[in-house]
Amino acid sequence: MSAFHEMKEEITAFFNRNLVLKLFKWISVILFPLYLTLAVNYLSYGNTTQLYTLFTKDIGSFAFGLLLVWLAFLFFAAVIPNLSLAALVTAILFISFSLVDYFKFAILEVHFFPWDIYLARNASSFREFLSTIVIPESLWEILFSTLFYCILLFLLAPKISMKWRFRVLTSPLFFVGFILLMTNHTVQQGLSPFLGISSEKPADQNTFYAEHGFLTAFCLNFGSVQNTNVPQNYSKSYIKNAFEKYLPNQNSGETFQNPDIVVVLSEAFWDPTVLNGVTFSDDPLKNFRKIAKSNPSGKMISPTFGGGTVRPEFEILTGMSTSALPPGNIPYQQYVKKDIFSYPRVYKNLGYDTIGLHTYQKTFYDRDKAYPLMGFDDFLGEYDLHAEQHWNSGPYITDETIAEEIVYQLEQPHDVGVFVMAITMENHSMYQNKFDEKDRVIKVSGDNLTSQQILTLENYAAGVRDSDRALKAIYDYVMSREKPTIVLWYGDHLPTLGDDFDPYLATDTISCPTAAQWSEEEKHIMFSTPYLIFTNYDTGRAYLADNQSVSPFLLPALMADYIDAPQCLQTNFLLELYRTCPIMSKYYNFYSPNADKTKREQIRELHELMTYDMLIGKNYISEIK
Repeated sequence: MSAFHEMKEEITAFFNRNLVLKLFKWISVILFPLYLTLAVNYLSYGNTTQLYTLFTKDIGSFAFGLLLVWLAFLFFAAVIPNLSLAALVTAILFISFSLVDYFKFAILEVHFFPWDIYLARNASSFREFLSTIVIPESLWEILFSTLFYCILLFLLAPKISMKWRFRVLTSPLFFVGFILLMTNHTVQQGLSPFLGISSEKPADQNTFYAEHGFLTAFCLNFGSVQNTNVPQNYSKSYIKNAFEKYLPNQNSGETFQNPDIVVVLSEAFWDPTVLNGVTFSDDPLKNFRKIAKSNPSGKMISPTFGGGTVRPEFEILTGMSTSALPPGNIPYQQYVKKDIFSYPRVYKNLGYDTIGLHTYQKTFYDRDKAYPLMGFDDFLGEYDLHAEQHWNSGPYITDETIAEEIVYQLEQPHDVGVFVMAITMENHSMYQNKFDEKDRVIKVSGDNLTSQQILTLENYAAGVRDSDRALKAIYDYVMSREKPTIVLWYGDHLPTLGDDFDPYLATDTISCPTAAQWSEEEKHIMFSTPYLIFTNYDTGRAYLADNQSVSPFLLPALMADYIDAPQCLQTNFLLELYRTCPIMSKYYNFYSPNADKTKREQIRELHELMTYDMLIGKNYISEIK
C-alpha cells in the first residue's frame, strides 16, 4: 500500500513539474465529460457509425447530452470535493443507466425509458436472459477504459481549492440545473430550438434514440413522462355534446347468448412468408389459414413494431388510443392508477367472471396492479397457472401451456360466463439460439439471406409454428363444447429479427431502415399482424370487418357487435370510428386510404379526447345518461 502511495506521489509530482504537464492534467479533467458522453452513447448504439453521425451531424443532440454530464460532474465535484472521485461517481451514474439500456435492448429489443424505473422490482426477471446474451468485447473495452480514465485522474490528482461557502452556493445550482434539464419539459423546449432538436417525438422510440443518442432521448422522454396536455375543448359540456349521440339503445343485446369470451394475444404472431424471396419448407401458419377460411379474419395494424406489447394489449382491452399518449408510453405504469373503463369491466357488469393469464411474471409492466383496475377478478402469472409448464423455447414457457390453461379456465363453473385474456411469451424475441436443431423442423432458404439470417428465421418459424399449434388446440376444444364461446386471436406486433430491420431490408421487403420514409404498402407490411375470430355457435349476425385491416382498439367493439352484446356508448362510438376510418395510426401517418380526411381528423380527435377523459381526465363520459 505504501509503495502504491509513493508511486502516486511521484506521478503527481511529475505532472506538476512544468506548464505543459500541468496543462495536460487539466485538459484530462476538461475532456472527461466529453469522453463519458461518447462512451454512454456508444454503449447504446453498439457501433461507431451511429456515434459518428450523432457527433458530426446531430451535434445539437450530442451537446444536450454533454451539458447533462457536465452538470452532474460539476455537482459531484462541488459536493465531494475531489475531481477524480467526482469523475468516478459521475461515470458510475451514467454508465449504469447506459448498461441497463444495453441489456434491455438486447433482451426486449426496446430501449430504456424513464418510466421503466417503475419496473425496478422486476430486475430479477432479467437474470434468466443474461446467460443467453453474448457480451461484445467493445462493452468491456468501454468499461475498462472508463475505469482507466478515473484511475488516471486519481494519479494526476488535480485539485481545486474551494471554500465550503462556495461549495454550498454552487452545488445546489448545479443540482437544480441538472434536474431541470432532466425533467422539466418547459426547459427542454426552450433549449431545443437553439440546439436544433425537434420537440416532436415519433412513435418509433428506436428511431428517436438513434437520432438523438441515449442521453438526450432518455432525458427528453423524462420531460414528457407526465406531460400529457389537456386536449383543446376539454370540458364536461363539450364531452356531453360530442358523445351523447352514441348512448346505447335500451333494446340492444336481444340475441346475446352470454358466450364465454377468450382473447389471446399471441406474442409476435406474424406471417413470415410475406418476406420477398424467402422459402419455407412448411407453412408455419397452416392451422391459422385453415380456420380463417371459414371464420372472420383480417389484419390488425399494430401501434408498435418489434416490442411494446403493452400498447396493442391496452388498446384491445379498453378501446382507447395510445396515440393520445406520449410516444413509447406504457399505459399500465404511467396512467392506470384508478378504476377505468374496459371491456372486461363491461362483461363483468353483465355477471361474467374475468380472468387474465400470462406465461411470464405478472408484475411485468405492473400488470398485476393494472388488471384489477380494469375489472379483472384475477390475474395469473407463470407461477400461478394450473396447467403444466412446458419448456423448449429458451427462457419462455411454450404456448402449449397457455392453451391448456385456457381449457382449464373454461371448464370451471361460471354463473353467467367468463372473459379470459391470455398473453403468450413463447415467440418473444431473441431468435438466434432459441430452439434446439431438432425443434427447428421448418427449414428456410433464400438467395439474399446469410447463414445467420436463415438461423434466425428458422428459430422464429419454430416459435410461430408452436403458436399455430396452440391455436388449433384451443379451436378444437372450443368447437367440441356446448357452451357458446367466442375466441379472438391476434398477434401484437411483428418480430424484430435483427438490427436495423434485418432481414426485412435484406429481402427487399422494405426499401429503407427509416419508418417515416416507408411507402403505404411497406407500412402495411411492417405493422400488420394476422387476427381471427371464431365461435362454436351461430351469432345470427355478420362480422363487419371480415378480410379488412383495422386498428386494435376497434376489435373489442367489432367482436361485441358480432355477438350482439348489449351496447355501450364506447362501443357505439368505436363502430362509428370503424365506419369512418378503420386504420388510424397518427404517429406513423398511416390511415385507411379511402377515408374522408376531414371526417377522419374529426373522429380521431374525438377518440383521443375520449381516451384522455377516461384514462387521465375526469371521466365525464360516465356521467352521460
